[in-house]
Amino acid sequence: MDRKETYFLVILLILFSALTITSAKAERVEPASRDTPVTATFDRSSPPSEIDIWVQQSGGYDTDKDSLWGRNTWICLSSSNPVNGQCSTNVTGVVSGKTSIPILLTEQRSHTTAIINLTAFHYLTSDIGTSCWPAGNLWGPYLVNAGMEVTCSDGNKTDNSLLNVNISANELKKLPVGGIWKAELKMSLMQWDPRIKLADWNAHITLNVTDNNNQQIYLPEFGEAAPLVNLNMRPLPGAGTQKMSFTGRANIDVCLYDGYNANSSTFMLTLNDDFTGQSDRSGLNFSIVRQGGNVNEKRDRIDYTINILNPDTNTMQTVSRARQINFTKIQQAHIRQVHLPGIPEPVICVPAPLELSTDYIEVSSKNAGYYRGTLQLNFTPSLY
Repeated sequence: MDRKETYFLVILLILFSALTITSAKAERVEPASRDTPVTATFDRSSPPSEIDIWVQQSGGYDTDKDSLWGRNTWICLSSSNPVNGQCSTNVTGVVSGKTSIPILLTEQRSHTTAIINLTAFHYLTSDIGTSCWPAGNLWGPYLVNAGMEVTCSDGNKTDNSLLNVNISANELKKLPVGGIWKAELKMSLMQWDPRIKLADWNAHITLNVTDNNNQQIYLPEFGEAAPLVNLNMRPLPGAGTQKMSFTGRANIDVCLYDGYNANSSTFMLTLNDDFTGQSDRSGLNFSIVRQGGNVNEKRDRIDYTINILNPDTNTMQTVSRARQINFTKIQQAHIRQVHLPGIPEPVICVPAPLELSTDYIEVSSKNAGYYRGTLQLNFTPSLY
């Protein structure tokens, strides 16, 4: 007897559970404002196939009142100004397709602007199944401002509208230079009937765009020509023993472009020369050698030192040969706007001019001739 009662109780629980699962329940999601941050990082040479701003985002629904928000649409704040997105400011009827929304982006360091097109559209859906369709079925795409609904023969209608906005790879390629590009997309969620505004939909877009193929050490004095720098060796009159001496000095205008419009966190710079001889020279010395001379002979070598204008401190700093220098305050450094070869828009570089100089050298201590050497600059930015 006890076993039968227990068995009976179990059966009742199972049946109750089954009845609970199959019972219908109305659902309601109020229309609400959106404030959406969108951030993407990529190099200009390989933009992503698509950057999503909103994907299947609901404008609100009520399964008991399917027509209440089922025809909701979105409009722009201006039909003529792309600052916050440019598209129709009016709700319209059924129009299939996708809406192109021009929007203005601004690079934060250079203030260069560009207009690209967002792609926007919406689908209709039903959150409950009917005799005509299963729950979750989609219709569309439709223009963002197109208000409509689909009706089943049993009287049920679509009850939800889902917004999609994205940026395609072809539009991302229109950004002319690297940098931090920002835009503010502002749209209004609208009810079809009565035509009233329901909510503000805003997206804060930040595109961190690198341009690694165009990172370069720019020497304005030489443009695209191979740089040739003269140390400007000048004789000085002797004194006392009447010995003649000479010294040299040269300045090189250098500007460092990181492909990111000087938005990097750190610049790393290493200077070296091509001297291959044996010597006891200091780590602060760079050298040029007499053509045809002996690289191991001190009389055939002239040493010089280099000072660089540190963009962190805006003061001159002596450079050690083959030792990396780190500049860590790039985003606060003095900057210069320049036109670089192969880049369509002006970009921002960071000045780091060099000053080359020799000590006073007695003429009799060196062999006469033409002295030459190569100064190598290696520049690596750390973008983040």
